[in-house]
Amino acid sequence: MCKTEQKPNETALLRKVVDGLKQELERVKNVVYASKEVLNLEEAAMFLGISKSSLYKMTHNQVIPYFKPNNKMVYFEKSELLKWLRQNPVASQGQISEEAHAIMRNLAKND
Repeated sequence: MCKTEQKPNETALLRKVVDGLKQELERVKNVVYASKEVLNLEEAAMFLGISKSSLYKMTHNQVIPYFKPNNKMVYFEKSELLKWLRQNPVASQGQISEEAHAIMRNLAKND
């Protein structure tokens, strides 16, 4: 086999190795990210599914809980973000219907 025939095979093999390493790096990043309790602004925006500018506005308006040690970078505690997300739940149709039936039963008992 001449050198020119080996090059495409080597290139293809190297691409496969690089692709595999990229995938492994993504898995490691996801594990590290999932185990973090305190997030920076970029990570928190990604966690909440919003833009960084939206999150900056929310911190400026003190809408969302955050930490700002030494008046520099902004950090967010994952558990606080989850609490904040869950503070205004919207009931499903089934829950509303169930609650209405319970109220009607209580009214019927009191009559």
